[in-house]
Amino acid sequence: MTYDLLLAGGFDRAALAAALADLAGVTVDAVDVADRDAEDRAWDSPVLCTYEPVAGDLSWLLDIYLGAGAAQQPEISVAAQLIAARLGTPVLWAAQEFPPSAYWLITPDGTRTRARVYDEENGDLAAYRLDAVEKPVPQLPSVRVERLPEVIREHRVPTPVTDELAAWLADENTVLRGDSHDAVRQALTYLAVWEQLIERIAAGWPPDGWYPTDFYRDDLTARDQLDAAVTRLPAAATGRFRWAIGHVDEKFKALTHPATTPPVPGGDAWWWQRVPDKPGLA
Repeated sequence: MTYDLLLAGGFDRAALAAALADLAGVTVDAVDVADRDAEDRAWDSPVLCTYEPVAGDLSWLLDIYLGAGAAQQPEISVAAQLIAARLGTPVLWAAQEFPPSAYWLITPDGTRTRARVYDEENGDLAAYRLDAVEKPVPQLPSVRVERLPEVIREHRVPTPVTDELAAWLADENTVLRGDSHDAVRQALTYLAVWEQLIERIAAGWPPDGWYPTDFYRDDLTARDQLDAAVTRLPAAATGRFRWAIGHVDEKFKALTHPATTPPVPGGDAWWWQRVPDKPGLA
């Protein structure tokens, strides 16, 4: 197991070694901690940690390796929390979403938040700019606190109805006219956007429990466009599409209720006049 962690502060080498020993379930003498230029390393140690300075808003990069001799190899979030608590400094690690700027940050008291981090040029050193966080970090009072919508945009959710329809269309490829494929592909795209919204509502607005209102408006607009796209479909596909749309629409109705004031301004269709039962629009 390998962890790449960034520290937003200094560290004590002995405290780091003790934390890594507890993390891996080994004794401290089984942990090798050294800077990147060190040549005399105990490469057969169950735990290897190489540290190097970084520039910008962060201080150190830890490259941690837990080998076969480690009694336990927890997830990176567990490692970051333990190290933050032991060193008394915020710890960051890259999230797995598409935006390279998407990070997680955890404070010494265990508070976890999203962070937007940009790489910067700084001579021979790697450099990082901590642009914003979603929750205040006491150790970093000057960092802007704001929502990070790019994380929400890139988070994928399942679209089982759209996937089933796409599989059927692939099997029925010879039934569709050659000039109808663009219309079918466009309708599938709008259906996927619409279904993703419903799945987000059902799951409680993953990954962070909220959803930007402008994204929500875009999704409702996609439902408008889906209605128009269906009229351009070949007869061989229209029935299947209408079944799929109806299935997703019914799930949306089950997860929403009529609104006296629509959640976002927009069209006149019924989907604009309902509000999700689970709060999260922001």
